[in-house]
Amino acid sequence: MSRFFLVLLFVCLCPSFAVAETQFSTGQPDFMLTAPTNVSKGFHLESSFDYVGKADFSNGLGGVEVFRVGLTADYSIFRLSYMASDFAWSRPASVSSSMKTGSQTVPWDLLHDVTFQVRMLNNTIGDRWRYWVNGEVASSFETTFPGTVGVGFDGGIAYDFWEGWMLGLTARTVALSPLNQDLFGETEFGLAVAVSQKTLRKTLRALGLFEGSVEGLESINFSFALSRAEKTYRLDAGNSVSPSGYLGMVRSKVGVYMDYAPNDDVVISLGPEYHYSREYKLYNSAGSLRNSYRLDNAFGGFVRVLWKF
Repeated sequence: MSRFFLVLLFVCLCPSFAVAETQFSTGQPDFMLTAPTNVSKGFHLESSFDYVGKADFSNGLGGVEVFRVGLTADYSIFRLSYMASDFAWSRPASVSSSMKTGSQTVPWDLLHDVTFQVRMLNNTIGDRWRYWVNGEVASSFETTFPGTVGVGFDGGIAYDFWEGWMLGLTARTVALSPLNQDLFGETEFGLAVAVSQKTLRKTLRALGLFEGSVEGLESINFSFALSRAEKTYRLDAGNSVSPSGYLGMVRSKVGVYMDYAPNDDVVISLGPEYHYSREYKLYNSAGSLRNSYRLDNAFGGFVRVLWKF
């Protein structure tokens, strides 16, 4: 039922076309192709949907697939976002046995993220370099807000290495309350390449691989992104696997994306993704690592919609 609610929420928030945003946050590098600005001139609203396909735990005892929906508001230098992740477990009895919960209930159902960001820098260096830095406060929890609270930064730098082909590096770190050396916080690192359709066609024509006479569109961009991230959530006091403890989720991801702007007020982004090197880490209430569980690789997908008002 919760999964149906999440998908319904996303559908209700989107018009008849599927769309998405224009900032590099979790692997989407389209910020490298847009003019930098420190202040949003209007109100921006975006909704997103992510899916991670079913994957079994490496011990063969059960599996899980993940559905995520998000909503973000952006105005001036401020950005507020909310994301809900719904976990659909297969063979929950086997999962519970593997995690030694002593019950038949699933380890967790919904996880929530709330993030408030302030845009600090978003500028250029010469004609080829772009960079940005955001400060942020993040909260991650099972059902009880605020859960895990951290303060940190995220940022990126991009370089035009060949006639409009952009190479970008990103990093994000959030420090949590220092409970134990096993529990550091949250980190994410990314690498991306982005190019507009027009630039791509010019390159292919120069290499003799494309002879079409039709010019490409600046409103269509393509990108490739690779990232590695670790995220921490606070679990409820009544959680069956780690009461009042913490969950660390580790993953690597590679994705190929297309961004399309049908007009000046809407941007559409979508693409397939592949998740690998995945692991769930369970910590007790003091932040000490109790156990970890590896997951098989899985395919997924991403859709995001941005409206500019």
